[in-house]
Amino acid sequence: MIRNLILTSVALAAQDVSFKATVPVVIAPVTVTGKNGKLINGLETAAFTVLDNGRPVKATIDPIEFTSSPVAIAVLIQRTASSGPALLKIAKAGAMIQPLLAGERGVAAVIGYSHTIDVMRDFTQDERLIARAFQQAAPQRSGGGKMLDAIAAAVEMFRRRPPGDRRIILVIGESRDRGSETTLEATLEMLQRENVQIYAATYSNSKTQWTTRGTDLKQSGAPMDLTAGIDALIRLGKTNTAQALTAHGGGRKIGFATLKSLEKAIEQISEELHGQYVASFPASGPPGYHTITVTVAGANAVTRQGYWSR
Repeated sequence: MIRNLILTSVALAAQDVSFKATVPVVIAPVTVTGKNGKLINGLETAAFTVLDNGRPVKATIDPIEFTSSPVAIAVLIQRTASSGPALLKIAKAGAMIQPLLAGERGVAAVIGYSHTIDVMRDFTQDERLIARAFQQAAPQRSGGGKMLDAIAAAVEMFRRRPPGDRRIILVIGESRDRGSETTLEATLEMLQRENVQIYAATYSNSKTQWTTRGTDLKQSGAPMDLTAGIDALIRLGKTNTAQALTAHGGGRKIGFATLKSLEKAIEQISEELHGQYVASFPASGPPGYHTITVTVAGANAVTRQGYWSR
């Protein structure tokens, strides 16, 4: 994340200190886990090695809890004709978004995507409105699954928000984009330039169909595409869009097939979002794309793959 700190500052609430500089500062969230996959807390700056384009830089490392930036999270829900069984589960998870992901000071928005992109709820702190948008995410009588176009719409919504927000996208859908005009390459650059971290909770239509009771399918009144399993097999050779997006942005892709596993995925993402570190260092070198590498001895450190120096 690049911010010109002559215009905005990073405040450390726990220390009541504000830092200002006359050069752009790169800010990147870092997730550190041990061999058991559990988050590691309490690390000092000296434990981290940070590289900018392969060159060591002097970075400041702070726990994410010390930052004052509120979360703004956009949840993107796939609602194609084949998504009916998954949507029956997704509809019941909306109440988790505000308390677990956005937090007390944060906001959340809900966007549905199929062959069209629909803003179902603009950014709000109202947990009831967010949950209602999840419940109203009915499948459309069409194919398509324009994940990348939905991400572009979410980024445009972020641009209308205060610049100090911590911007997060959560995609709930299949792993692969279908039919977007926005390219994957353009999306990756957009996410880096606009300081957006992306997570994905993904499902396979062929699996969610068999974990949904027949009575639920009848009661939903939703159109079902029972050829979805065959269609998914045909698409296996295509780019795993969600994997590429989350790997590039330092997020995580978690699969689910049942309501319980979806709830668990949201809990895992919440734990990670609120247990990260923030690495910050002055941008340097030529304009253009810079790679970021963060390592911690004896642990696994994950961050965004790079930033754009304007």
